[in-house]
This record gives sequence, structure tokens and C-alpha cells, in this order.
Amino acid sequence: MAESFSLNSLDIILPKRKDNSHKGFYGRVAVIAGSKGMGGAGILASEASLFCGSGLVNLFTHISNVQASLERNPEVMAIGIESHKDISGNFDIGLIGPGFKDDDWSKEVYRYITLNYSGVLIIDAGALRLLEKKQVYDKKELILTPHPGEAGALLNISTDEIQQNREECAKAIANKYDAAAVVLKGYNTLVHIKDEDKTFLCKNGGPVLATGGTGDVLAGVICALLAQKLSLKDSCLLGVAAHAKAGESFVEDIGEIGLNASALIPIIRKILNK
Repeated sequence: MAESFSLNSLDIILPKRKDNSHKGFYGRVAVIAGSKGMGGAGILASEASLFCGSGLVNLFTHISNVQASLERNPEVMAIGIESHKDISGNFDIGLIGPGFKDDDWSKEVYRYITLNYSGVLIIDAGALRLLEKKQVYDKKELILTPHPGEAGALLNISTDEIQQNREECAKAIANKYDAAAVVLKGYNTLVHIKDEDKTFLCKNGGPVLATGGTGDVLAGVICALLAQKLSLKDSCLLGVAAHAKAGESFVEDIGEIGLNASALIPIIRKILNK
């Protein structure tokens, strides 16, 4: 039986920042996202990571997306890549997959990162489809963040079957892919922690979050919390709860209709600062 949690029930506090801080104290994040024509997902994820406390955020994206990223967030180091050979640097946290398609660019970059990156790696969105297709990957500390359709592909079952047995499916994904954590998104988002063999169910949220881009924001938030040295478990739980609570706050202020994912980011920032 999954253990319920909400933002108010969590006793997770981000470390207090020292007076003599510098940006390196708060983590170097690499967001590898955005194939040609899909730049928005990477921009949302990197912006969420930046706004939620990461010290440095690099966005490695298709070269056609760089201008849009720089115009929106000049603080994000947007680097246009034509292949994996353009990716370099040392990073504490990696996120791969937002805005990935079933194209050669995505496959080649995915293969390189999963073989060569050694830190905590969040695999999201289009990269989950490559995982399902059994591209070679190195089983590091993985966090998988599927929605029900992606979860079905990972287990080779239907979305309906996922929704009928969400808790067991989250656990099955963690076991099949040796993932340290699985965040199964949707109504009552689940977080399964493999080492503890425990599943946690978020009571915050609602249908307001059922709109494009909210998953990209969530992935970026989890990146930021990991970068600030919260544990993997605490980063997933607090990220999910703050993201879901931000949706509730939007409903209170505006209503259920018309949430754009970008609007969540400053609300989540305010929640984390409290």
C-alpha cells in the first residue's frame, strides 16, 4: 500500500545558504533536451532548474533552439549541438529527454550520454521511448519520470493497464530498468524508491496540471533539488509535491482552465523559498 504525502506533510528543508556561497555550491546541471522543432521542452526544464535553485544550468539542445533559449533565459548556458561531440563539461546532475523525437539526433545523443555520464541521471519524455527500445545504457543512479502512456511502453502493456494498477507498475518499472526512483505522473502521482521498496502517493495536484509542458517543469525542479544536495528520495518527493501544490495555487488564484506550464515555475520558486 502506497504511503500518502502532501507538501504540508513533508519534513524536507533545503540547506541554508552560507554567506560566502558561490554558484558552484549549488550544483551544475546539464539538461540535454530539444531536438529540431521541439525546443520548448528543454527551455522549460532548464528554466525550472534555474528558478528552483541550481547554481549553474547548461542546456545542450539542437542548434536551432539556442536563440530562443538565450532570449528567454540568458542565465542558462544554451549550447547548440549537432552531435554528442559538442557535449562537454563536468556536471553533478543530468536530465535527458524533454523534446526528444524518434530521430537520429536524439538517438545518437541519448546513446552517448547514457554510456558516458556517471552522475545521477533523470530520463524523461522522449528518452524513455529510447529506453524502451533497449538502446545501450549504463545503469547509473537513474530516475525515470514517465506519464502513463510512457509507462505502458516501458512495460509493453496498455495505458489502461497502467492506470488500473499504478503502484505495482511503478515498482515493476524500477525493477525492470534498475532505476533508483520512478515518478509515475498523473492523478495522485506516485514515487517509488527502489532501495526501500516503498511507494509514495502525492495527494496534492489536480486536473489543472493536465497540459503540455508540466512534466518538463517537474523534471527541471527535481534536477534543482538534487543539485542542492537533497537526497534522491527527498528531491523526488519535494519536487512532486511542490509542483502539484503550484497547480492548486494556480486554481485558487485563476481557475482550472488555461494553465501554461511556464506559469508554474515562479509559483514553485515561491513555495520552495517558504
